[in-house]
Amino acid sequence: MGEKVKIAALGPHREVIALKSVGVRVFEVEDGADAGKKLQELAAEEAFSVILLSESTAEDIGFELVESVREQTGKVVMAIPSHEGSTGVTERWLKHAMEHSLGVDLITD
Repeated sequence: MGEKVKIAALGPHREVIALKSVGVRVFEVEDGADAGKKLQELAAEEAFSVILLSESTAEDIGFELVESVREQTGKVVMAIPSHEGSTGVTERWLKHAMEHSLGVDLITD
């Protein structure tokens, strides 16, 4: 059998706590400065292959830092909607990633 993929989630308590019930390691942060530092720490750890960011945290951190972490570490870093629904960050980031990799906008507004 293959090695288990370890997943971390980063965001405010109310937005990430439910992920704990499915085995995701939860790291609670409340503002962008703390979130950016924590993202970089988690990405440097070999234990985590996937890092989930609540949309509010992703927006606070900013696309540029997330892209930098992805490129430097090869980790999967994804923004995910909270229990309150999507703010549109995930869709915007996905659209940007597709445009960057394919050179074409396949997701139109």
